[in-house]
Amino acid sequence: MAQLAEKLFKTVAPLNGPKNPQLACAIGFLFGGVGLAIYFRSVVDLFVPVAITIAGVVAYSALGGFGWFAGAVIAALYGYYRAQTSNQRQPAASEPHSPAPAAG
Repeated sequence: MAQLAEKLFKTVAPLNGPKNPQLACAIGFLFGGVGLAIYFRSVVDLFVPVAITIAGVVAYSALGGFGWFAGAVIAALYGYYRAQTSNQRQPAASEPHSPAPAAG
């Protein structure tokens, strides 16, 4: 399962600009995939956590009725790791620029 998640995060395109993983975690917990899609401005980030959350809710509700909590935790973890992996894949913003050669 962890290998599948790692492959997913590597195949999804990086986000536009760096994102705060802690904020993404909180938004995922409170608002689920809809909140993450708005924060990340990505349609993929609407469908992936919602699909994972639905599977988690179905699995955990059969075990004791805490499906809503499992869905919130899954969305929070998805938001955290999505922001974390996207930030790692961002091009360095402060790359040193080589000075232009002097004319002369």
